[in-house]
Amino acid sequence: MSDLSLEWLGSIIYAKAKALSRLAAKNGDPPILDGTIRSNSSSASIVTTRNELIQATNELLQLVMMPSEYLLSLALSGANTANIELLIRFEIPQNVPLDSSIEISALSTKVNLPEDDLRRTLRFAISNGIFQEPTPNTISHSALSTALDTDTHLRNVLCFSAEWTGGVLTKTPKYLALRAEGKNVPKTSFGFSFNTEEDFFDYMTHSKELNAKYHNFLMGRAHTPMWSMDRLRAAWDWASLGSKTLVDVGGSSGHTVMAIAPLAPYAQFIVQDNDSSALELGKTQSQKLLDDETRSRIAFQKHNFFEGQPVRAECYILRHVLHDWNDQDSIAILKALLVALEPGARVFISEGLLPDPPAQRLNTLASKMILIEDQFIMTAHNAHERTLNDYVQLVKQVSQRFNLVGVTSGAKDGAFQSLLEFQFD
Repeated sequence: MSDLSLEWLGSIIYAKAKALSRLAAKNGDPPILDGTIRSNSSSASIVTTRNELIQATNELLQLVMMPSEYLLSLALSGANTANIELLIRFEIPQNVPLDSSIEISALSTKVNLPEDDLRRTLRFAISNGIFQEPTPNTISHSALSTALDTDTHLRNVLCFSAEWTGGVLTKTPKYLALRAEGKNVPKTSFGFSFNTEEDFFDYMTHSKELNAKYHNFLMGRAHTPMWSMDRLRAAWDWASLGSKTLVDVGGSSGHTVMAIAPLAPYAQFIVQDNDSSALELGKTQSQKLLDDETRSRIAFQKHNFFEGQPVRAECYILRHVLHDWNDQDSIAILKALLVALEPGARVFISEGLLPDPPAQRLNTLASKMILIEDQFIMTAHNAHERTLNDYVQLVKQVSQRFNLVGVTSGAKDGAFQSLLEFQFD
């Protein structure tokens, strides 16, 4: 916006800060910057107010920084990524006591990292608010490092994001330059990064390390507010399934079904995936997370979703599937359902939705995450995220018998995914 001013932004920040403080105090959870616990509240009112405050604060930051400063802060952000990966890889947060402090020399022995390297790593992290140094060469936790220590799901998300996603993204400019020069390079930036002609999913079938980290990443995301399954659970009246069958197409280890099944006590569920190890992980997880009755209503089935759908059911869901594939492949995935669809069948598509153009500045992670995801999807799969209209047009290319009957978006409340409901008539 061209009419932004320091005074106007300052007044917005003050008003939103007061509103957020009131909401946090009402929850008995006021934010304290240097405390070891920070609110993770995902209530709609707090998320909305928080994002409005973040938006205005970042607008102010861009306004007061010189262009060179701001652009340098973006270009040098790789140092933050590397620092977080290093903290996780050497399990540094887990080796700092939660209720006291530790000398850097003692911590060095615990994590098997040279003392000087550790000291510099920690002091860089502290500059970002991760850990504290209450006295010289003594380390204690901050709210951010406490989260790294205690939240396994968050560590899994950060580990994959920093090590794998970040690594591929940083090699993309060189990959695109070589491709533009007509050099013989793999078909994706991921392939270029890992020196393979295989696509991401084929590579995972024989890379146990990547496979495990990827599925832990997916499970971890489902336990963070932005990707919380609470959004999916609230997006549709799953109890109305009654005794119908819902097939989770490309469902990986079944975390989608495990979230929905308790809400639909009479429905049957089938998790389909072409990755046997993901299905086995799902079976193991269901033993830990579900009661016997709920688990008895869930089956795991190996299936390649490019082949004809073998199960005739009333409902199908594809959650975070189509964004991994280009339009041609996505159409093929949806066409493979046609052999099983009867009039009245529903197909749910759960994906993030790109904002319609023209593009605007986006200063919150919640609003920008879909664009970050789009960058990685481009590099890993040569695919792309889509707008709502893109999905409607895609489905219509499969069959004109599909009609969009509902869209539930959680974007305004800070959620990544929306739920699109299509009916086959």
